[in-house]
Amino acid sequence: MVKNILSHAGFVENETFKECRFVNPPPSTFVTYLDSILARGGDYINLIKEHRYTVELYSPRPDREAEKRIENALNYYGLEYEKQDRYWIQEEQLYQVIYDFDYIEKIKEEKSNV
Repeated sequence: MVKNILSHAGFVENETFKECRFVNPPPSTFVTYLDSILARGGDYINLIKEHRYTVELYSPRPDREAEKRIENALNYYGLEYEKQDRYWIQEEQLYQVIYDFDYIEKIKEEKSNV
């Protein structure tokens, strides 16, 4: 889901967005994300995955247009989100804006060999 959101917002996988981190980040605005998952269900089978996404937007100067694109994409998919205040990271010389949102995925039931 997060890849769809970031693509919808105009970012390109492995160029301007990537999971976890960039070893060599691009010089312009870019995004990294984390996906925490809680799997649950019943009767010895997990059929629900609860994703807790953290999307981190980095830019050399405040990029309100990129923020707006991410927010529009989240709204397009009907997702509630929390946006944290823009923060200056002195060591990196970058601004950071963090978005947190949840997404629940229903897993197709698969036959078990257990």
